[in-house]
Amino acid sequence: MSSVSEAKRLINSDNGKGDLVAEGFHKLDDHIVEKRPPKIRWGEIYRRFNDREKIEYLEALASTMNHAAYLVQKERDDLGALCEKKEQQITSLNTALRQNNQLLQSEVTRMNEQRQGYHNEVAKLNKRIRELENGDLD
Repeated sequence: MSSVSEAKRLINSDNGKGDLVAEGFHKLDDHIVEKRPPKIRWGEIYRRFNDREKIEYLEALASTMNHAAYLVQKERDDLGALCEKKEQQITSLNTALRQNNQLLQSEVTRMNEQRQGYHNEVAKLNKRIRELENGDLD
């Protein structure tokens, strides 16, 4: 005889069909659901409940946990979208930064060439002044 209860067997067979997804129930991603989650340690108050009270309590608990898991999953999805957006912004900023660096490099190179030209012109003028001071005429 199987140690699996009839209710557990029905749930397991229904899980494959996806019929549990109904109003207010959100199916969790399979890759985040643990196969053997830790068991709940029920206290004395719960043990004193009659069957009807236990069912009401467990239904409320299941609804709360389902909603909490849904919110966590939604937040994860929202964060994934935000991360993707931020990655696009970083890529865009990286491209802009590279372009800015190239512009700065070319501007510095141009200014250095201009400065070198000024130095050469000053050197020629200084040479010409010395020639004029010494009386050398061209």
